[in-house]
Amino acid sequence: MLEGHGDDGWKYDRPFRADFSSNVLHGPLDMGLTAYLQERVATVTHYPEVDARTVAAAAAVAYGVSPEQVLVTNGATEAIYLVAQSKLGGSATIFTPSFAEYEDACRLHGLQVRLLDWEKVMEGEIFSTDLVFICNPNNPTGRALPLEKLEKMLRSNEGALVVVDESYIDFTFATSSMIPLLDRYPNVLVLRSLTKSYKIPGLRVGFAVGQERVIQQLRRLKMPWSVNRLALEAARYIFKHSNTAHVDLSVATARWQEELRLATGWKVHDTDTHYFLTEAPMGAARLKQWLVEQEGLLIRDASNFRGLGPQHFRVACQGVEENRLLTEALRRCTQTGL
Repeated sequence: MLEGHGDDGWKYDRPFRADFSSNVLHGPLDMGLTAYLQERVATVTHYPEVDARTVAAAAAVAYGVSPEQVLVTNGATEAIYLVAQSKLGGSATIFTPSFAEYEDACRLHGLQVRLLDWEKVMEGEIFSTDLVFICNPNNPTGRALPLEKLEKMLRSNEGALVVVDESYIDFTFATSSMIPLLDRYPNVLVLRSLTKSYKIPGLRVGFAVGQERVIQQLRRLKMPWSVNRLALEAARYIFKHSNTAHVDLSVATARWQEELRLATGWKVHDTDTHYFLTEAPMGAARLKQWLVEQEGLLIRDASNFRGLGPQHFRVACQGVEENRLLTEALRRCTQTGL
């Protein structure tokens, strides 16, 4: 899906006072990382490592696995497409609503796709497909599966490659990473990303972490030089200098959700992360356009997620002042009767 994602301010010829449409952590780029990338920008006169093996080694140390268990990718999205390609012509189970690229990648590579409600993963059902995609915490809902629920599903589906996308794992305490359990569940492939918690979506750095045989299969399909030089430099800096394990925005998010409920009377969905769904009675597309034109604010129209309706939109918690801007804008929206 080339269009229909968040962070689409490029479509509008105007500045924005605040952008709530992306799940990337709010705030400026780390000053140390900024200075480091400025120092390293001249390295773009050389090719990056063909397979990013030194960054894979650094990631392996951070994740507590061997370097042979890590594949560095152009964001987690490249890994999603490689996994689908590895099961060419097979079958996949995808839970909805969730990240659209799972389904797009599977259909591109001729997989038969079975779509199930996201709550079904809780029931330990046998899916009988070659692939299973699970986003944990889930995008766009922000809900997380406790490990015991996920393990129950894994024990029921030992014949499938279960891809657990942990791109937002740094934003929740409601679940934990599957990486320490890879020896127990050899059919699991974990996807991780530096994009969201380290605020570098423009550089595209992701990782597939799993059993060596699975990683080797994906490595054979991967094109050379897919991760650019500055992206690798950023990853190298982050693994060397960052000790951040989780970003706790739970209190700020809960407070803001209650403010939105009081200001609008709209349905604000529960979440385990810093992003969540809300329902606009006039429709998300209409509300988004009004916010762009009248308030200079950007939200994510979530109506194109399978399983959601035209009223659903997604927002991510920002700073106190930015959150206040949207709260007051939505209050005015309800008062003027958009």
